[in-house]
Amino acid sequence: MDTHVLHRFLGLFIGLSLFISACKKDNPDTNQGNSTQTPTDDRVALTNDSIFLYAKEIYYWNQNLPTYDVFNPRQYTSNADKLKNYEANLLSIAQYSTSKYDILTVNNTDYTKFSYIEDVSGNSGVTAGVRNLTNSVNLTGQGNDVGIYDIAAYGSDTDFKVFIRAVYPGSPAARSGLTRGASITKIDGETIGDDWDRDYSYISRLLGDPFSIRLEGQKLGGSSYSISLSKQTYNSSPVYKDTVLTINNKNIGYVAYARFSDEENSFDVLDNIFSDFATKNVEDLVIDLRYNGGGYVATAEHLANLIAPSGTTGVMFVEYYNQLMQEGKATILKNQRVRNSNGEIIGTDTYASYSYKPEATGNTVNFKKAGNLSNVKNIVFLVTNNTASASELLINSLRGLSSLNIKLVGTTTYGKPVGFFPVRLESVYDLYLPSFSSKNAKGEGDYYNGFKPGTDIPGKEMLDNLGQDLDSFSEYDFGDPKELYLAEALNQLGVTASTTSSGPLMNIRSKQSNNTAQNLMKNKRSSKEFKGMIETRVR
Repeated sequence: MDTHVLHRFLGLFIGLSLFISACKKDNPDTNQGNSTQTPTDDRVALTNDSIFLYAKEIYYWNQNLPTYDVFNPRQYTSNADKLKNYEANLLSIAQYSTSKYDILTVNNTDYTKFSYIEDVSGNSGVTAGVRNLTNSVNLTGQGNDVGIYDIAAYGSDTDFKVFIRAVYPGSPAARSGLTRGASITKIDGETIGDDWDRDYSYISRLLGDPFSIRLEGQKLGGSSYSISLSKQTYNSSPVYKDTVLTINNKNIGYVAYARFSDEENSFDVLDNIFSDFATKNVEDLVIDLRYNGGGYVATAEHLANLIAPSGTTGVMFVEYYNQLMQEGKATILKNQRVRNSNGEIIGTDTYASYSYKPEATGNTVNFKKAGNLSNVKNIVFLVTNNTASASELLINSLRGLSSLNIKLVGTTTYGKPVGFFPVRLESVYDLYLPSFSSKNAKGEGDYYNGFKPGTDIPGKEMLDNLGQDLDSFSEYDFGDPKELYLAEALNQLGVTASTTSSGPLMNIRSKQSNNTAQNLMKNKRSSKEFKGMIETRVR
C-alpha cells in the first residue's frame, strides 16, 4: 500500500477513534444524517454537538430546530470560558422555541428564560447545586455567601431608603440578627441614601457576591447595628418564616417558602409546619412565594398534598412531552442514567427507561393527601416576578380543585409552565432543556406570560400609582400583618389587621419622581435563585 495512503488512513482512523471515545458518553447516536459533523478531539466542539443533539430529541420545541448543518453548533467555541460557549449555544437553540417562549429580553439583551447549564464539578456533582450567577442557596439547602438575598430601595435619587428584602436562614447575616425590614444606611463606611449615582457602586457590591462587607443601619425595632459579614458556607432552611395569625377569632397559617428544595431539606420542615397548622385549626392559608424560583417537582407535589383538603383525589397535574419522546424515539436518553438530587446514580435505569406518554405512571400525578391539615378552604399566594416554575405548578395544581378558593396578591409571576431533568455532560455540566409542560385537572396551563393577580387569577395587583411594586417598601418582616403584601392578603381573606398603618410610608413615597431609585435598580440586581422545575422521574 502507498505510504501516503497508509498515513492518511491511520490519521483518519485515530481521529475517528478519538471522536467516538469522547462522544460516546454524551451523544451515543451521532448518525443524524449530518454531513458537517466530522471527527474531532475538541472537547468544546463535542459538548456543543451534544447540547444540540439532545435538544433535537428532548427539547419541548424540538420540531422547530433545523438540521445540524444549518444550526452549526460548533460555531460556539471562541470564548475562553467554556460555559459561556455552551450558554451561547443554548441561547441560539432558544430562538427556535415557539413564540420565543424560551427567550427573556432585558435592556435589549436576550437571555434564555428556561434553558440552563451549570458546572456541578465544584459541588460534588450535586444537581442544581452550583451557585454560578443563579444560585445563592442551592436545592439541597447549602449556602455560600454573606446571606442577603436582595435589597429594595425607594424614594428619590437624592433622598432614598434601602431595606433588606430577605435573609437566608442560617447565613452569616441571619446569625448577626439581620432580617427582612432592616434598613441599611452605610456600606463599607460609605453613607448611602442621598446620591444614587454615587451610592449605586456600593449597592451593586452588596447585590453581587462580596467576600466580605461591612453594613450599618437599623434592625427591626429601631436598634442600630454595625456588623462585618464574611462569605461562608452554611446549611439553610427553605422557610424564611412561619406563624399562625389569630385575627378576628380566625386562625390563618402563614409560611414564607424560599425554594422547593430536595426531600431531605424540605419535607420534614414542611410537615412540622402543617402539623402545627392542623393543631391550631387553621382553615385559611397565606403562602408567601415572592422569592421562590422553583425546584423539585416532587417537593411541589408534597406541599400540594399537605395543603389539599381531606379526601382530595384525582388529577393534580399532567406532564406533556414532545411527540418524539412520547413515541419512545428519544434514543439519546439511553446514555443518561437517572440521578437523585445529590447527583448520585440511582439503580440501572436510564431516562430512556420511562414512558413519556401523558397517561403513563409518573406523568399523570394524582392527589394523595398528606398530613393532618384537613379543612383548608381559602389560600392567598403572595407572588412577584421571582415566583417561578414549581411555585407556579403548585398554584396551578391547587386552582384545579373546586373545593379551594385561590387568590393571588402581588405582581405577575415569572411564567414557566415547562420543566426539565438534568442531562450530565463531560461529568462536569448539568444541562437543563425544557422538556415538558404541565396542566392541571381542568386542563389549565401554558401560562408563559405568568399569572397576573386580579386578572388571570382573582386577587390584587400590588402596584402603586407609579407602577412600582409595593414589595419594595419592605419595612416589616415576613409574617408581620403590617407588611403591605400580607395586609392585603388578610383583606382578601375577609379580615383586617388593625395595626396596619401606611402613614410614614406615604410620607416617604410622596417624594418619589418617575426617575426613582427603585426604577434605576430594576433589572440590575443579579438573579440569585435557581428558576426551574426539575423532574427526577423517581417518585
